[in-house]
Amino acid sequence: MPIETNLNQCVGSPISPAGVARQCRGVTTASLRPTSALSNTARDHGRVLGLTRAGIWILLVLAAANGLFLYFLPGLGDTDYAWSIKPPVNAAFIGAGFLAGTLATGLVLRFATRWRSFSTLPPALWVLATSLLAATIIHNDRFKWDYAPTWVWALVYAGVPLAVPYLVMRQRRVADAEPAPDPKLRLVRVLSAVAGALLIAGSVALFVAPVELGEHWPWALTPLLGRAVAAWYALFGTMLLSCAIGLRRPAEAIIPYATLASWSLLLLALPLLHPDDVSGAGPWIALMVALRALSAYALRVSLPARREL
Repeated sequence: MPIETNLNQCVGSPISPAGVARQCRGVTTASLRPTSALSNTARDHGRVLGLTRAGIWILLVLAAANGLFLYFLPGLGDTDYAWSIKPPVNAAFIGAGFLAGTLATGLVLRFATRWRSFSTLPPALWVLATSLLAATIIHNDRFKWDYAPTWVWALVYAGVPLAVPYLVMRQRRVADAEPAPDPKLRLVRVLSAVAGALLIAGSVALFVAPVELGEHWPWALTPLLGRAVAAWYALFGTMLLSCAIGLRRPAEAIIPYATLASWSLLLLALPLLHPDDVSGAGPWIALMVALRALSAYALRVSLPARREL
């Protein structure tokens, strides 16, 4: 250990006792630590903190419960959810978002050991939660406040906008130094910037004018559902912009683009699962196919680095 080397230098130096004292004063606290402790500290940088993992577990449970219920039992969304969701395709749409979130949180908990493996996701979650909280406040008269799950909904979307910045701040305190961007990701980042900007612009427009733009949607939307749909598109638009800005290594793209791929596929199944509710969906299908193609290309580039998660 370093302490032995420094003490040997002090004792074995051929100088006067006063000189020995002066030389030994140079032994710092850091040099008295075992080498293993120093190496452990280095390994701690960039790790996923325990509190962050606990929060992700909570998100996994909530996402799975909502996703499975709404996507596979959409007819019950009218009577057994925080607000009345109809026609059923709307419940399935929201369920698809939650199921994609289930995949994202599951991948993080199973495979991610470093913060940078999913650091592009929290801004998107914050945007979703804040948008849904705003929609809840605007349309509070549409919610079933005498129904217990409604209060769970309200507490979750009031709490997440506060919890996410706190957890991100703690993670950044132990974050790795930002690496140089990998040239292999250049096209992925450019395409993500374009797609993300378009999704954000469209989602803002739909959130601001859900009635006017809802008339052109492939299925019927109430103002509340229009804003809920906009919130999910805002989530994925924010995620793509975060990837365009923050991606540095191929492994960092795996979880966000796997999430986008699953969401796109689940939504593309909606016209087949709910043919009576969906009409005139050509442009919407083209958009979802384009997002699926982007996710496929990003995963082709990033999956060879999956061991670096």
